[in-house]
Amino acid sequence: MAYIETPPPSGDVIKSLSKFIEVSGAWHDKNARDNGGMLSDLWYRGVNEGFRIQAPRVYREKFTKRADLLKVKGDREDKRLHLERVMISQFKTAGTPFLSGFDDAQIYMTAQHYGMPTRLLDWSTNPLAALFFACEDNFDKDGFVYAMDAGLIIPDKALRGDGISVHRAVMTTRHPYVQKAIAFSFWADIEKKWTPYVLPVRPDSMPGRIGQQSSCFTFHMHRAAPATNPTCITIKIDKGSKKSILDELHRVNINQFTTYYDLDHLSKEMIRGWGCG
Repeated sequence: MAYIETPPPSGDVIKSLSKFIEVSGAWHDKNARDNGGMLSDLWYRGVNEGFRIQAPRVYREKFTKRADLLKVKGDREDKRLHLERVMISQFKTAGTPFLSGFDDAQIYMTAQHYGMPTRLLDWSTNPLAALFFACEDNFDKDGFVYAMDAGLIIPDKALRGDGISVHRAVMTTRHPYVQKAIAFSFWADIEKKWTPYVLPVRPDSMPGRIGQQSSCFTFHMHRAAPATNPTCITIKIDKGSKKSILDELHRVNINQFTTYYDLDHLSKEMIRGWGCG
């Protein structure tokens, strides 16, 4: 099962925006690379309740239970892949009017953002966006922000099945290895000489959610082993402070509208702001 192992929370429980900036900033300073360029490899993921492991929806309980019911050959991993392929195929067919001009990688990223089960796990290069997601909803449970140097999710000295090295670096959606991995979810035959990994993937920036959320993804390949990352940390967000942190985030223009950037969330943020929900 292709998931990311995350460590227990460390340090103080976060009760304010300023404390989060202090803690995440210290981690950033420790792990930032010299000459890293404009696009950071330091990624953040916010969740509004705790999970022992970080896994995309294809590997979660509800999807797995449904896949187990399929009358197809193979083990549980094969059944997951089959169900994913069928659902993505139907998404592509029924959603054609909204996907004109999109290649399969763009369709896959779009499916993820609209809630389809995929092998993508959401991350962001913006720590405040991650904090927003950690505080959004589930106000009776603590939130969590995970942070890691994304390139180091790939094992040291990793090799593809053909013996070619897999560099410890963030990949674009145009990287041949990523293109092939995505193609498997669109019914392409899986090559015999193929070694799967959890890959860090940076999508092309585009208007809408991907751009607003500074989105990045880990792509959890079919039959990839669980992944670890020596730089990964877990920051715990106090459940009783979630609403006040959301108010603080709003003051620096991080809210439902600026995060999701659609009219539905504009209305929700206005209702929240006026206290008439």
